Amino acid sequence: MHIAVLDDNIADRKQIERLLDRESDRRISTTGNLYTDTFGAVDAFLASPRQYDFFMIDLNGGASECVEIAVKIRDLGIKVPICFFRSKDEFAGMENMPANVLFLEKPVKVADLTAVIDEVIALFEEHKEEYKFKEEETPEVKKNIFRRIFEYFY
Repeated sequence: MHIAVLDDNIADRKQIERLLDRESDRRISTTGNLYTDTFGAVDAFLASPRQYDFFMIDLNGGASECVEIAVKIRDLGIKVPICFFRSKDEFAGMENMPANVLFLEKPVKVADLTAVIDEVIALFEEHKEEYKFKEEETPEVKKNIFRRIFEYFY
């Protein structure tokens, strides 16, 4: 599973990265590795989001900023789970709350992180086909694009 973490606080970002590395070590013989990429900037986080199976978001701007990023992910057609590092109460009454969102309060406890990862894995088993991103271009179109790029440079 490939996980993208967006946290604008470097200490928190490093802490969750360490926790996910330990969680990956515990799961290696059962569910496999958890590959984690961490980001401190929204632009870098949204540069190529289709490669990720799970997103974890925490921004100092508050719940509304987190939801705004999640909506951008959903607008790209990505339906995989998103986790906010905030209390569910902070999001009460928000109108544009995307579907398939989990919550994890800070400070993150190992048991809570394990439970969230278990839930994400269960969601993947249940919605495997729905979470796959459907490419709009056919292989033939991709081949032609590659050919044009190749011819341009050579």
